[in-house]
Amino acid sequence: MSPRSSYRALRLAAGIVFGFGAMPALAADTDCALGSKAPPSELISVCTAAIAQAANSKDQSIALVARADAHARTSGGLTQALKDLDRAIALDGKNARAYRLRGDLMREAGGDAGKAAADLSMAISLDPDDAEAYELRGIVYTGQRRLDRALADYDQAIRLKPDFAQAYADRGVAFYLRGDNEKAVRDYDEAIRLDPDRPRTFTNRGAAYKKLGQMDKALADDSEAIRRDPKVPEYYDNRGLTYATMKDYDKAIADYDQAIRLQPRPNFLTNRGDAYQFKNELGSALNDYDAALRLDPGFALTYNNRAVLFKKMGERAKALADYEAALRLDPGNENAANGRRIMIAEIKKFGAEPPRPLNAPSERSGPSFDCATAVREVEKVICADPQLSVLDLGVSESYARLLKSSRGRTAAELRSSQRDFIAERNARFGRPGYDLRLALQRRLDALREAAH
Repeated sequence: MSPRSSYRALRLAAGIVFGFGAMPALAADTDCALGSKAPPSELISVCTAAIAQAANSKDQSIALVARADAHARTSGGLTQALKDLDRAIALDGKNARAYRLRGDLMREAGGDAGKAAADLSMAISLDPDDAEAYELRGIVYTGQRRLDRALADYDQAIRLKPDFAQAYADRGVAFYLRGDNEKAVRDYDEAIRLDPDRPRTFTNRGAAYKKLGQMDKALADDSEAIRRDPKVPEYYDNRGLTYATMKDYDKAIADYDQAIRLQPRPNFLTNRGDAYQFKNELGSALNDYDAALRLDPGFALTYNNRAVLFKKMGERAKALADYEAALRLDPGNENAANGRRIMIAEIKKFGAEPPRPLNAPSERSGPSFDCATAVREVEKVICADPQLSVLDLGVSESYARLLKSSRGRTAAELRSSQRDFIAERNARFGRPGYDLRLALQRRLDALREAAH
């Protein structure tokens, strides 16, 4: 198992600024023009008047495209934008701008990629010198993993517009997805030379450097992306993956922490769970995998990686169930398929249940104490339940990590709170209304929150 992230961090940003001819001014300050800097609400009002006053269907179509662009820049305005573009095309079937904008909006909204490509193809047929239309269609093809077609479109966009930084950046993504990482780096280099103010290009180049094994360069690019825009969670996640590849799991976890603070996502939680698992902090790993699946029960990678954790715990039946869940969601997952075969063989040979009691903590698969010397009933119950054991271990690990970084009064208060937790656990266990699993989970959550 190795930490992975989805390619969402390499998403394709088409920051295209439209700059077409303007309609005659209908207000003192604002023209109904595609790409106008006027506030969307003001532009919508002006364009509505222009549509009503247009002398012919062609002018009306042009104004509708400008109004659609304004609607698209308002919250919840996509539906009205698409209605305007449908009407614009009905009025003038040769309005290339209308087809281009409709295709781009469908792409951005995650709609029908085939229809988006068809609209962009129509825009290209009506205006074959439109570099932006080729670039946008290349993005659609990249999303469909039709990489040869995407590359052809990016090539054409660059031929038509040699200083088109975004086309170089997005062609770099296509090369990356195809495994041509040296070509990807060259394109990112050119994109950065042409426009050094796009932090996403740095983080994408860092991903390509990582594939090439050039970890120092990957780390530098990840850090540069964060420096330029510290509010984007993917940049921290990408740097975390770089640190994890370098086996610096503490720094990886610190970056995943920041990504999760900015926006909890299943891939960020899964990557942090992987780092904890590589550190053999199994309680924290299980907590992250469970949290990831609460956010997205359909995230296949988490099931695969949690299965590895369950296998370490001796929970063969749970490991098999997770591998099968991963395969249902991602039938081509070779890791899950191999893991499933191994689990079936092990269950046939050894049975599905883990040994009781769990191994001593020196093997890092049981609780924080030695089950062989457990006396209290609550400790025996923890030893007999693998998930309680892992939660107990997670509490112990998180407490030790937080105590190591605490000083003076803060450290004394932390020790006191941990003693109180254990005393309450021992005193209340077995009483009506006391949920040991919930108490352990809450303590683990509180310790991790304090660490932030």
